Amino acid sequence: MTLFLFDLDGTLTPPRLKMTKEFEDFFVSWAKNKKSFIVTGSDFKKVTEQLSLEVMNVFEGIYCSMGNVLWQKGRFVYKNEFKADEKLLKMLENYRASTSYPYQLFDNYIEKRDGMINFSVLGRDCPYEERIKYFEFDKEHCEREKIKNELSETFKEYDISIGGMISMDITPKGYGKEQVAEKLRAKFPAEKIIFFGDKTFEGGNDYTLAQAVLKSGNSSVVQVSGPDVTKEFLLTNGD
Repeated sequence: MTLFLFDLDGTLTPPRLKMTKEFEDFFVSWAKNKKSFIVTGSDFKKVTEQLSLEVMNVFEGIYCSMGNVLWQKGRFVYKNEFKADEKLLKMLENYRASTSYPYQLFDNYIEKRDGMINFSVLGRDCPYEERIKYFEFDKEHCEREKIKNELSETFKEYDISIGGMISMDITPKGYGKEQVAEKLRAKFPAEKIIFFGDKTFEGGNDYTLAQAVLKSGNSSVVQVSGPDVTKEFLLTNGD
């Protein structure tokens, strides 16, 4: 049996938006009699905002907050605790205060989740059109990449990766998405694992998991650019 492991934003849904009805109908039908899992940087509340109960129930497990929380069929299973270094929090505040981004900033820019921090200079409480505006700014100015590199140099004990359109994920080393590969391989030592993500490249927040999946053996990684690409692969290779 094959295990199908999916990132959420940019893989099964547009970033921070609901799964489309068309994709939902396809996916629920496709997922019957398959073992599928989600791994996402989002917390469980955000997952419920993007996926219907019917979709969530097709998954054997939903790993939230970079794998630091597990839910199964609506049942909470576990979470990892994390208390961030005060120096780290101060640096994040400074990045927010000194950004060269010329447009409006929004609240919820340091989001403390179980086992991790999600940081966004823009602020997560922004409208979707503001996400696009910041994403275009960041592509030109590489603000997130610069912040990531500086933080990685200062805090060797953390893994820092760029995620989505506006943010970055910060976890203690070993407590990023890659931990899910170890957990799945421990439970399913022989099954093939296929991981789908939109940021499996180096520096992206799917990269460490992609590498861990490949190292676990009998596995493959599918780099996608959105739900349509995921669907196309599942239609042709997802038996």
